[in-house]
Amino acid sequence: MRSNYFNPFEELYIFSSPSKIIFGVGALEKVADEFRTFNQKKILMITDKVISETEPVKNFLSFLSENHFEPKVFISETQEPTVDMVNKFIHFVRSEKEGIVVGLGGGSIMDQAKVAAALAKNEGEIEHYIGVDKIKNDGLPLVLIPTTAGTGAETTKNAVFKGPDRKMIVSTQKILPSLAVIDPLLTLSLPPRPTAFTGMDALSHAIESVISTKCNSLVMATSLEAISLINKNLPLVYYSGYDVQARYNMSLAATLAGLSLNGGAVLAHSVSYTLEHFGIPHGLGCAIALPQVIKFNAPVIADKLKSIAKALDLYDERIDDPVETASYVVERVNQLNAMFGIPLTLESISISKEKARELGEECYAKFPRPNNPRTYSKEDIIKLYELMWSGDLTIDNM
Repeated sequence: MRSNYFNPFEELYIFSSPSKIIFGVGALEKVADEFRTFNQKKILMITDKVISETEPVKNFLSFLSENHFEPKVFISETQEPTVDMVNKFIHFVRSEKEGIVVGLGGGSIMDQAKVAAALAKNEGEIEHYIGVDKIKNDGLPLVLIPTTAGTGAETTKNAVFKGPDRKMIVSTQKILPSLAVIDPLLTLSLPPRPTAFTGMDALSHAIESVISTKCNSLVMATSLEAISLINKNLPLVYYSGYDVQARYNMSLAATLAGLSLNGGAVLAHSVSYTLEHFGIPHGLGCAIALPQVIKFNAPVIADKLKSIAKALDLYDERIDDPVETASYVVERVNQLNAMFGIPLTLESISISKEKARELGEECYAKFPRPNNPRTYSKEDIIKLYELMWSGDLTIDNM
């Protein structure tokens, strides 16, 4: 029986990760030997039209053919995967019976690859597997290759899809990749805005994972290093996309931030799901929400905010005031948003105050976060949205 006080020795932590990660400049050219270990000739690749026409991907497909593999490419037709699109790729993979499933692209592409590889050896449509640990059989070998530095999908056991009226999530160890290949060169041509949005998504992963009640030493280590790398390098890649060293550091940060999600995201991700009604990309939604979510939780995470402030190069050991530390962290995240042209209020993206309240009600009802450290009521979440609408980031007391 558990005692009624916190005892760290009673807590059980599970840290999930890919079976193997290859990271570095030119990593894509080193995978042939790894692919051979799967004893499969077919490469069942999913990507999108834009990525498929880039020079690095054309070269990669030629490289696979030269090494006696048989690449077959499936082009995803939607930027955000719907249930129907996911099922189309699942059927494609099943029709081939065997092969290595490769997801080459952003988070949406990799999420489709994750469930298709797993369901190749399980019956039914994706709708039957929404939830936690519902996939029983092991699937086909899965390789994930990100072309952005943000989502961390190549390192996580979650896949997210657009359902009829809400986000649908599959969460299981069965969709972790056999191999993740992170080559920073694939991110060089990413334009500034998606660079910023995906980079702020990674920052959200890292900061939210520190804030989470499920944070542990492994999560803290990966999160704080990711925060430091993003703080220093995201401005560089936003203004100078072909800075290979900065792209390298951002790819590393995104990978670490993905691993940090073992701690679990908190309310910023829930808010982002509601903002997608307005066509706001996930990473942008997280960025908009993050300053207010840090402020909301500040009264119960004073020690964690010190660690975050140090990672952001903000904390001075001579200043030990929790309100000031919280203000520094919130203001720095807001400064990054402003630097990248990210809206600082919901009002600035034409969301009415009344609609903001409705979104707050939806967030509370559909996207609960039991690992958020500050407990909350529906009225608290509505107030959070009202503050996002006005942009008031004042921290009065803690």
